[in-house]
Amino acid sequence: MSNINAPLLSVAMITFNEERIIEKTLSAIHNWIDQIVVVDSLSTDKTVDILECFNVSLYKEKWKGYSAQKNFAVSKCSGEWILVLDADEVVSSSLKDEILEVIKKPTNYNGFKIKRKFYVGKRWIQYGGYYPDYQLRLFKNNKNAYFKQREVHESIALDEPIGFLNNSIEHYAYDNMKSYKKALKKYALLASKEIKNKKFYAPSLRALWAFIFRYIFRLGFLEGKLGFQLCAAYSQYVYEKYKVASGNKNKK
Repeated sequence: MSNINAPLLSVAMITFNEERIIEKTLSAIHNWIDQIVVVDSLSTDKTVDILECFNVSLYKEKWKGYSAQKNFAVSKCSGEWILVLDADEVVSSSLKDEILEVIKKPTNYNGFKIKRKFYVGKRWIQYGGYYPDYQLRLFKNNKNAYFKQREVHESIALDEPIGFLNNSIEHYAYDNMKSYKKALKKYALLASKEIKNKKFYAPSLRALWAFIFRYIFRLGFLEGKLGFQLCAAYSQYVYEKYKVASGNKNKK
């Protein structure tokens, strides 16, 4: 571990009612990360109780949106490097070793993108556009890194150059298809707010293409029945997103 007054590696994380998975997430990092910063949006389950069992810097903040919450968490990190994790993501042992090796050596890279393994229950979904799903998550502090303002699917802006790591984060996003569909319904409403000035919304055509692209061209059919269900659910998400967006435009 690095000197506590000058940590080498910080983790930034936001939480809200994460009792399902947060213990597993923290157990994978608590003994090798120098500083863990968690911003909790006033959870009503056992999330805070679990967090207090670990050595984390806990901040309680009302929900201000994904980007704002994550930027606040990043601002509280004092490590030379920052690793951003979602509460349902687990760092594998191989990724841990790779991260520690990378940050302890001189590098010209300001940040690194990391692959994610998307799980439904205990099953890793490899096809259909769910892997490798590179995300910029590890970066040097004070390199103008911030989450761009978006309603959902926020991403980090960072000065280049940016490299790629070989190992993956394990993303235990959903227990089953029911929870996946519920989340997509929520995300569709948020994403619809970002769709502006489209000449053709055509929700049905966009949904059909989304299904064909993921199921055929991204090989979703190789996941069997679950692959079909996932692609159909994503197609419904696209339909709802553009349907709501077109309705909002017509109201103006």
